[in-house]
Amino acid sequence: MRIYGLRHFLASNCLSHSIPITDVAEWMGHKSIDVTFKIYRHHMPGSIGRAAQVPDRGRATAVASPAHALPTA
Repeated sequence: MRIYGLRHFLASNCLSHSIPITDVAEWMGHKSIDVTFKIYRHHMPGSIGRAAQVPDRGRATAVASPAHALPTA
């Protein structure tokens, strides 16, 4: 196995196990995460689905917690 094969394995494995892409990009020496994203995005399972759930979680928390409710007149 060549050195780039090990490098690719490391990046792919990290992203498949939800290591942040910013960390992987830094370890790979990429100038920006765009490079890392273009090469390895298919190794980030469910990242779009998880990102889409973030606003829903925030809305659910706001509804469940009346402490954040706006005062009524």
